Amino acid sequence: MKENCIIVGAGTYGQVYAEYLSDNYNILGFIDDNLSIKNTTIGKYNVLGDFKYLLNSIEKSTNIFIPIGNNKVRISLLKEVIKSGFKTPNFIHPHCQIHESVKIGKCVYILPGTNIMPLTTINDFVLISMGVNIAHHTIIEEGCFFSQGSNIGASIHFEKNVFCGIASTVMTGVKKVGKDSLIGAGSVIIRDVPDGATVVGNPGRIIKIKDS
Repeated sequence: MKENCIIVGAGTYGQVYAEYLSDNYNILGFIDDNLSIKNTTIGKYNVLGDFKYLLNSIEKSTNIFIPIGNNKVRISLLKEVIKSGFKTPNFIHPHCQIHESVKIGKCVYILPGTNIMPLTTINDFVLISMGVNIAHHTIIEEGCFFSQGSNIGASIHFEKNVFCGIASTVMTGVKKVGKDSLIGAGSVIIRDVPDGATVVGNPGRIIKIKDS
C-alpha cells in the first residue's frame, strides 16, 4: 500500500512533482498559501488549504514534499514541517546515476537524468532538476538549487542557497561559489563567485552584489 503524501506549492513545479511522486505515493493534494485557489482542483489533485492548515489539520504520519524553487522559502517551510513532526523523505528519481560514495542529506530532491560522480557531498534541502551533471569531490551546502541542464565541475564548494540557472556551467578550477549567489541561465563561470553575487554571461561577469 502506498503511503500518503502532500505537496506544498501548487504551482507548475509542484504539479510536475505530483506526476513523479504518484508512482510511489498516494497524493492527498496540494497546500498553497494562495487562498483564491483553496478547494479548487489543479490537474488531478485538490488544493486542501494553506500552510497553517497543514500544520494544524493534517496527520503527522503524512509525507510532506516542498519542491519550491525559492531556496530560502523552501528551507524555512521544510524546517517548520520537520519541527512539527511530519515525515520529509528525499525524492531521488530512479533514472539518475549517483555513485554509492555520494553523501546525501535530508529533504533532497533529484529529478531524472542527473549524474553525480563519486565523492560528492549533497547537503540538506538541495533541489536538483533534470539532466544535471555534477563532477567528483564537489560539496553542495544547504538549500542550493540546480536548474535543468546545469553542469558542475570537480572540487567546487557551493555555499548555502546558491541558485544555478538553466544550462549554466561552473568550470573545474573554480573553488568557491558564495552563499546566496545567482548564476544566470547559460552562464559559464570560470572564477570564484563572491557571496550574494549575480553572475551572467560567457565568461561570467558580476552584474550585482546583494547588500549583506
